[in-house]
Amino acid sequence: MKFYCGIDLSARDCHVCVIDEQLKIMVQQKLRNELPKIVQLLEPYKANLKIVVESTFNWYWLIDGLQAAGFDVVLAHTLGLYLITGAKVKTDRRDAYALAKLLLVGAVPAAYIYPVATRPVRDLLRRRGRLVQVRAGEYGSLRRLLLRQGILSSKQQEIKTASETELEQWFAHPLVRLHASQELQRIELYSQQIAELEKTILALAQTEQSYELLLKLPGVGQTIALTILYEVGELTRFANVKVFSSYCRVIPGIAQSGNVTRRGRGSKQGNHYLKAAFSQAAVHAVRQMICYNIIAHKLAQAAFHVLKEQTEYREELLFGR
Repeated sequence: MKFYCGIDLSARDCHVCVIDEQLKIMVQQKLRNELPKIVQLLEPYKANLKIVVESTFNWYWLIDGLQAAGFDVVLAHTLGLYLITGAKVKTDRRDAYALAKLLLVGAVPAAYIYPVATRPVRDLLRRRGRLVQVRAGEYGSLRRLLLRQGILSSKQQEIKTASETELEQWFAHPLVRLHASQELQRIELYSQQIAELEKTILALAQTEQSYELLLKLPGVGQTIALTILYEVGELTRFANVKVFSSYCRVIPGIAQSGNVTRRGRGSKQGNHYLKAAFSQAAVHAVRQMICYNIIAHKLAQAAFHVLKEQTEYREELLFGR
């Protein structure tokens, strides 16, 4: 007999529910987030057990640990679990049971389990992007501080290279100078951390042939190539280039009913990091043109073939397919 397990994972504990093929509950228990206890609870059913875990913010340790222990695990995509997340009565106990039932009938929207080996690099790259955004916010804050004081002459590039001496010239009040000085200190700290992250990630990426091939795509620089390389994961999970392009969010969805067809449905489904990367590459590749999304789509297709065939970029990859 086969068994199906749903695990509703929270920050400090989880609810485990195991059912059989007749929906009979074999196990229903709340546990602390301690892998040995969870493995011990599920061990009697291991030979015929399939497990589903919802894709929460902290799923890494549980999925990796269960797979290492030899369990068959599926990661459920939160987007496809509205029957659970939108239920009128929602508890951890009910959610775990609902996950197990969805697994039994084969209705779990499976999410991609990114490879453990390169996951830290991808997460570090995402962290680098977040720090760049925060640093940009600090630049903007300093810019607004200048405008608040009626200083209009300083340009954006001048602000990025501002020094303590220039702060004394710009701001007469010592408290305003303190405010601006702390802004500069945070900018310097973020810049140091960003540079360190880039150096570390580049050292790893430069050993990958795919990275060097991606750099030869039009509009693709170091940061964009790194994003494509580490966000794609295993290319074999995409059946074809259309599926890959859809995942990159460079082609719109379609909503059709009767004679009415609307494009754009589900435009926010997919990987927004890849969407940003290909959109930025399109901007660099075609200056002063309106067809950015079309070029982003073409670049995604070219990247797919470059990664799949491990071949250098050729123009026919961009315009001939």
